[in-house]
Amino acid sequence: MATTNAPKAEKASRKDARNTIEEKLNLLLVDLKKDLGDVKFKNRVKKAAKLLSKGLGKTKKKVIAPKQKVEKKVKPAKKAAAVETEK
Repeated sequence: MATTNAPKAEKASRKDARNTIEEKLNLLLVDLKKDLGDVKFKNRVKKAAKLLSKGLGKTKKKVIAPKQKVEKKVKPAKKAAAVETEK
């Protein structure tokens, strides 16, 4: 019997995902790079990649709703009834 210990596929980190997004945007937006210039284009691609990869790699935590306060039933005060009858 031969056993194979294949490595499990690890999740890509946000930084790796951001780098791949930057590479893809560079390839797709070549015409824009010519118009903006190299430095402006590079900065904008970095910001866009950061925003796009912001939610990656995070697991959502289960949000527990806060307990609602139970309002106590207030019985009418005897004093208020007595004041009304006096008028």
